[in-house]
Amino acid sequence: MKKIILFMLCACVLFVSCKQKQTDEVVASTPEPEVYQPTHLLKTVDYKLTKTYNYFAAPLNVAAKEVEVNYDVREPYTKPIEVVYVYPNGDTFTYILKDFGIWTNENRRHRVVVDKDCTVWIQGQTKSGQFREFVFYGNPQYNGKKISPNSYRNLPEGEIVYCK
Repeated sequence: MKKIILFMLCACVLFVSCKQKQTDEVVASTPEPEVYQPTHLLKTVDYKLTKTYNYFAAPLNVAAKEVEVNYDVREPYTKPIEVVYVYPNGDTFTYILKDFGIWTNENRRHRVVVDKDCTVWIQGQTKSGQFREFVFYGNPQYNGKKISPNSYRNLPEGEIVYCK
């Protein structure tokens, strides 16, 4: 009887060991490239540190892909004005103007001009009544240059001419 049990045990072991053939294949894992995480920066403009005419250099060393100016056209001072720059790699940089009202010209168009180089000109006043003019550059090649804006020409966008 011992021989039969021993024979059955050996048969089971052989059967199980043949069934569980292990293949030790080495799978080369390719490292996944790191995915760039875009950064989103904000800057709130402090009116105590500004003058009447303010020029802001491009926030990054590369030209912005696009710019968007968000403001409430019906009710000034209710919603902060946002100048949002979007860059080719997905980064964004946002300027925030709180308690600021944009003036309108004689044709009832807001004094906001944006050109193809992502330069933004805004003219208006703070809630306390102080006149301010802001120029935000989106392309670093224009940093330090003065501009001549015109909200009447090239309607409805307006026009910005760079001075030499």
